[in-house]
Amino acid sequence: NSDAGSYVCTVMSGSLSVMSNTATLTVYGPPVIKDNPTSSDVPLNKSMTLTCRATGLGALVYSWGQRISGSGWTIVSDDNTTSYTTNTSLAIGQYMYRCRVRNEAGSVVSNRATVNVYGPPTIRTDPMSQLTTVGMNVTLNCEGTGGRLI
Repeated sequence: NSDAGSYVCTVMSGSLSVMSNTATLTVYGPPVIKDNPTSSDVPLNKSMTLTCRATGLGALVYSWGQRISGSGWTIVSDDNTTSYTTNTSLAIGQYMYRCRVRNEAGSVVSNRATVNVYGPPTIRTDPMSQLTTVGMNVTLNCEGTGGRLI
């Protein structure tokens, strides 16, 4: 980038000289990721939007990749947009996403974002009905699974 700037050519012959028109030199570098996509949890059958932003000279071209645990990266969007909306038909599980941004000088890949798709909570063990006398402590147990239990 230090060579970028405006240049002129001067031709001299004895005491005479002539200057060329100004030429501008623009030095491209690969894009730089400014905003990485963010990891999050999403309920089953819901979509979410991931966003990635980069800076750089020239036309920036965006694409999105997805990785399912145990597999390689697959391009899921080559629409040249700074955001990607996940599919609502994702199964329960963990998915990773990243964006790739390129220009004439090269490309850069964002940090990956992990999307955890979780299902609805279910009751594994119902509380048992009990009979007690006045003043006695009683414990009712219940166990749930799935979802994001609180």
